Amino acid sequence: MKKKKKVATKSKKRRVYTYGVFDLFHSGHAELLKKAKGLGDHLVVGLFTDEVAASFKRQPVIPYEHRKAVLHHITFVDEVVPQDELLPHKNILKIKPHILAKGPGAGWEPKMKEAPGEEAIKAVGGKVVRLPYHEGISTSQIIKKIADNHGNSLKSPARKNRN
Repeated sequence: MKKKKKVATKSKKRRVYTYGVFDLFHSGHAELLKKAKGLGDHLVVGLFTDEVAASFKRQPVIPYEHRKAVLHHITFVDEVVPQDELLPHKNILKIKPHILAKGPGAGWEPKMKEAPGEEAIKAVGGKVVRLPYHEGISTSQIIKKIADNHGNSLKSPARKNRN
């Protein structure tokens, strides 16, 4: 039987890891981060790079650096790190959190037996806590609503030459 690696004990803080795109930040994102922070003392958020997000979903509306800046201003978030792979294994093995807080999305739905990263979090002695989906709001719904209600009317009118 393999020995489990111990969770990092540099501090007594209970570290929580979650990850996502966090594009067009909305109340569902805020609730997920609030619940994740409530599981421990130090919340680390893995933020999908633009390239990774585009590979499984779509190109984010808001670029990585701007999404990162938004997350830095969220009081529940203690640290933001790049999530440069779809699966969180690399970050989990590096950060060694006590808990992987996983909401639906990014290749996982609640009815699946194992969440992405579950093998890695168990390897560092941690556990997965599954967080609920927040009905009624999603980035995809926001984008669809904007497209349905405004279509091309959101395009900026041509600027007139001011000379």
